[in-house]
Amino acid sequence: MGYSVAELYKKAKDLFNKGELDESLNCCNELFKKTGGFADARNMAGLIYHEKGDYENAVKCFKEALRQNAGYSEASLNLTLTYSEMGEDEEAKKVLNEARNAAKSEPGDVPFFEKGRLANMHAEMGEIYECLGLTDSAIDEYEKALKLRPEFVDVRTRVGIVLRDRGEIEKAVTQFTAAKETNPTYASACINLGIAYYAQGKLDMAQAEWETVKEEDPKRRLAQMYLNLLKKDGFNSKGSK
Repeated sequence: MGYSVAELYKKAKDLFNKGELDESLNCCNELFKKTGGFADARNMAGLIYHEKGDYENAVKCFKEALRQNAGYSEASLNLTLTYSEMGEDEEAKKVLNEARNAAKSEPGDVPFFEKGRLANMHAEMGEIYECLGLTDSAIDEYEKALKLRPEFVDVRTRVGIVLRDRGEIEKAVTQFTAAKETNPTYASACINLGIAYYAQGKLDMAQAEWETVKEEDPKRRLAQMYLNLLKKDGFNSKGSK
């Protein structure tokens, strides 16, 4: 029996904390095959690659973490450090300056970096509740994270997945659509929106979402798998059976 996304993430983090980096990275890679991956998981994979001296893959992971969660302070600092160790001083300065500019906040407001850190803590707690099947508590934690950082598309997508899996399809569609509005190319939101449309019988709309993902990244096998499912179901590109 395979692990769920939340279980894979928890296992990867437990292994990481124990110093079993290769095993943790294997879990991360399996997680990334199932979904776009949480920003925290991407950052963790980046730290593992950094520890192994594979700076090129570390940079890719930190950048992906930042693409998913803009302003993720820990990933910004890790990317800065990695660039510095690669001798890419100009890139390091650029990332650090962007992070510092983003961190400016109004007097009395929670600093931007701290908002990101708190949001990630709430998201992590949400994943634990989700893993335990406590979906109301999971959604509550995810919403606390989004109140702090509404642009965290990976967290909003998790809310949508929880809602969809407990049958609240319309609410799930709203969350996936909102994630896409923030980041139109975020593959996990597009794929899961397609699944929600499929559950509603809106096969043409599901096809459109999966085709978008395939066009953006032909290597996304999951999107192709779902498109193949439509073909097996006798659905054609004109939107009829």
